[in-house]
Amino acid sequence: MPDPRAFPDDVAAALERNPEARDRFAALPEQQQVEWLRWIDRARGRRGRAERIQELIRRLLPQRAATEEEVAGPPPRNYWWVWLLLLLLLVVGGLLAWYFLTRGSDKTTVPDVTGLQQPAAEQRIRDKHLDPLSRTGRSNRPLGVVFAQVPGAGTQVGKNQTVTISVSAGPGTVVVPRLVGLSQGDAVSALTKAKLVPQLNNVSSKKPAGTVVGQKPPGGKSVPQGSTVTLNVSTGTGGKGTTTATTTTTTTTATTTTTSATTTSAGATSTTPVAVPTVSNLAQTPALRRLNTLGLRPTVVYVSSSQPANRVVAQKPAAGTKLRPGSRVRVSVSMGPNPQASTSVPDVTGEDQATAAQDLRSAGFRVAVLNRPTKDQSKDGMVVEQQPKAGSNIPGGLQVTIFIGRFSG
Repeated sequence: MPDPRAFPDDVAAALERNPEARDRFAALPEQQQVEWLRWIDRARGRRGRAERIQELIRRLLPQRAATEEEVAGPPPRNYWWVWLLLLLLLVVGGLLAWYFLTRGSDKTTVPDVTGLQQPAAEQRIRDKHLDPLSRTGRSNRPLGVVFAQVPGAGTQVGKNQTVTISVSAGPGTVVVPRLVGLSQGDAVSALTKAKLVPQLNNVSSKKPAGTVVGQKPPGGKSVPQGSTVTLNVSTGTGGKGTTTATTTTTTTTATTTTTSATTTSAGATSTTPVAVPTVSNLAQTPALRRLNTLGLRPTVVYVSSSQPANRVVAQKPAAGTKLRPGSRVRVSVSMGPNPQASTSVPDVTGEDQATAAQDLRSAGFRVAVLNRPTKDQSKDGMVVEQQPKAGSNIPGGLQVTIFIGRFSG
């Protein structure tokens, strides 16, 4: 029997009040006695403890004829609520696990697409199960390169969300200022203010030293910011070339009796009226060459016609009309029976021949080249006129004629 001193007072008192129960408890194996005492100690509250002590006495009283199994030990522990709690915890844990796992599968990480070309950036975003939204903006980045994105790279977002990317439209365009006649310092300041890069080229000229006598691209043309503008700056000396040219001019003037057409072509300043030649029904290039040789200035206008493209269908004034050199002759040229879509003619005046031709071909036009005498050395080899004029809307594939200045002193 357990040490009586270890008996709780309330249990010992109850057994003393019931000798029969005390004797039967004493006859129990020590292990069963310990289990009974532990069972009583696990009771909740004083009332629960008293009820368990009464249950012990009830089972030990002989007049009840309790069975040996009932006396042998305390009632089995009723742990159904423990199992219910465990089951509830498992259910809640499963639900939480499902929630976080499924939430995780709907998340993705925004990739870093800055610095990529637009198509590559959009594909990388789609690979992450996101939707790209592209917007263009001015930037120092090359054309078509992504320079910003929202949300930023590494951000965790839900799948199918939108990622907005800013795609560079280039640095923007500016209009080249007109600089011919300005001093070198003023011209450089004007270009710097317009975010353009000046490149100086010293040339022989009778203009005062330091004066801008030519520029490329010409004033009024739109170019990307940061473009280079070449300035031809006078050194203040005519040079050997000018002397030779003057000599050539003098010689030519001495033989002006040959024909006025030759004189004008050589660059003389004859004001003798010339007869307008017949150019109708000719192809455009030979028609313009006839007018240009006589010092007349053709104005090309494309018109609808069933005639083949680039054929002259009308002229004004009529053939035989007397005009002074430099006068304008309107030349109506056929668009052809099946013209292409119209596009704007770029401005190439002031450009060198090769650059101008490349710009026009890139715009979808054919190019014809005619020479025109000039006394301005800075315009030698440069486009001094174009027909049709810049900004005209004409069908693609048609001809644009450029007139290249040839210095004659």
